[in-house]
Amino acid sequence: GTTSGFKSVTNMSGLAEARNTVLGMSLDRMSAAADSSSGQTTIDPQGYLTSLSNKKIANSTEIGDINKARLLLKSVRDTNPKHAPGWIA
Repeated sequence: GTTSGFKSVTNMSGLAEARNTVLGMSLDRMSAAADSSSGQTTIDPQGYLTSLSNKKIANSTEIGDINKARLLLKSVRDTNPKHAPGWIA
């Protein structure tokens, strides 16, 4: 019905907000690590690899949710290809 259509739009806006939050946090973290004297970001290779190994691997439920979100976004792009937020999300 029509209520599920509205719920999908809400979920997509929530996904966009979450994406923006994660991106903002990543950019803040990178800017905090920037070397103030040269303006370049310094990355500790050993620490970076350690942080990658500590990442949690997604379980099948999370992967299913990601695939569902991708399918919803593809549907938005296919339905209204001139709607920019659908492409950005």
